Amino acid sequence: MNQSSDDARAAFAGRAGLGATVAETIDALATIGRGDDGGVTRVAWSPELFAAYQWMGDAMRALGLEVAIDAAGNLVGRWNTGTGAPVVLGSHLDTVPSGGAYDGAFGVVAAAHAVRTLQEEGIRPERPVWIVAFMDEEGTRFGSALFGSRAFVGDDVTSFGDRTDARGVSLRDAMREAGFDFERVAEAAAVERIAAYLELHIEQGPVLEAEGLDIGVVTTVVGLRGYRVRLRGQANHAGTTPMALRRDALAGAARIALELRGFARARDGLTANVGRISVEPGGANVVPGVADFTIDVRAATDDGIAELERAVEEIVTRVASEERLEAELEPTFALAPVALDPGLVETVQRAAAAEGASFKRMPSGAGHDAMLLARHVPSAIIFVPSRDGVSHAPEEYTSPHHVERGMRVLAASLRQILEEK
Repeated sequence: MNQSSDDARAAFAGRAGLGATVAETIDALATIGRGDDGGVTRVAWSPELFAAYQWMGDAMRALGLEVAIDAAGNLVGRWNTGTGAPVVLGSHLDTVPSGGAYDGAFGVVAAAHAVRTLQEEGIRPERPVWIVAFMDEEGTRFGSALFGSRAFVGDDVTSFGDRTDARGVSLRDAMREAGFDFERVAEAAAVERIAAYLELHIEQGPVLEAEGLDIGVVTTVVGLRGYRVRLRGQANHAGTTPMALRRDALAGAARIALELRGFARARDGLTANVGRISVEPGGANVVPGVADFTIDVRAATDDGIAELERAVEEIVTRVASEERLEAELEPTFALAPVALDPGLVETVQRAAAAEGASFKRMPSGAGHDAMLLARHVPSAIIFVPSRDGVSHAPEEYTSPHHVERGMRVLAASLRQILEEK
């Protein structure tokens, strides 16, 4: 565990419970995993993430919730009131490396504040309410995005077990080191037991701020395709190898990245990204013989996803051939676009109106745990503005006014759901 996590534990000793405001609680939680650059790093299965689990678990216990971690590493707090299928509020506490304080954590913190709000109003629901922080939503360590929610809905995640991080540690071994057994992950499946799912999140984009709006009522979530590409050429001396005779793997990777960018720019509603790349042998005076990189493409429609799939395969194959490289193209994840439940979307919209919040209906360009749960139970997502549209960076920020308003819309939506028979 890094020093910031140790400091956070000491700071919170004897202070179980939420802050007076959502923003205060977010600020407190963000000290766990915070680095010198101000970014927060809590990757999957790390000591920093479990330190955040411990603190958030204590805060939920202070509200009277029963708290446990399931077989897939999901933190679950249960407000065991009434009978019947629970309503679940959720998001995640893991981050990208040097990420922001709000992505994911805001939804979990606000869910706890929403439960406290209902408790202070004297509401005792006739059905249980769960708060879930899903494990490894980001997928940056093992390429296993949405791992916890996949397990929660009963998807087969066995193919993730042997994926390794940058240090060569497998997901299976990381789980074992944290006290979990990869072979028991299927025991986390629980979606058949729940009634509905709500997720509150920062927008991670510029639309709401640009239009001066408080709330985004999300209607759909884009589909995603992820790939790992490995190009093999020939490492050689940078000064003695003529340009025309080089088999430069990095040059091939650069061409692929630029062609994918151009393809997506020329079409509405498509995005393409190369977000991580490494080369071997890595010498300043050596032609790169190997380039290993990721591709992330997204679209809001099935036709758009199919178009992107064809483009990725064609561009990688053609560029590799033209640069005289060997290419391996490995799909790492695939999620189809999903429409959220119309009834719950209406519930969120009514809640926003009741709270006096300005709002608009909009799609989500980022993937969320909700896109998996929505295939099984009625689900909805609520957005609040992100300053300058920045996310996955230390500069990520949402104002105290907007995080508080988002929490109140979440609480009002939950209240409406609980009042329905």
